[in-house]
Amino acid sequence: MKIRKQSGLTLLGFLIVLAVVLFFAYAGMRVVPMYLEYHALGNAMDQLADDPGASKLTPKQIKDKVLRSLWASYASNNIESKHMRISKRSDGVLLRVKYEIRTEFLGNIDVVGKFDRSVVLSN
Repeated sequence: MKIRKQSGLTLLGFLIVLAVVLFFAYAGMRVVPMYLEYHALGNAMDQLADDPGASKLTPKQIKDKVLRSLWASYASNNIESKHMRISKRSDGVLLRVKYEIRTEFLGNIDVVGKFDRSVVLSN
């Protein structure tokens, strides 16, 4: 008669794996919304860059269009008009959005995301 040794995951091993999975799930819940907002900003800026008359708009109108697009996609929490810089160039108008998001993570530890995106509104 052959004695078989049991093999498998012990309760302690299961708890360690569960803790690691929960940690990464929690981290994802804190970080993913920042990147979804950045993705929505990229879509709004690309949509504005595809508009043929966008370079003729005033800086306030450009900012309003981007913010309205972000509001429509529920991504207007952290991006404000003060984060947008508009400058004229020879090939059109440069729209640059640079901002930082700080999200609480655990206790006194924060997750910081710095985002910077530029697009040229052609003539």
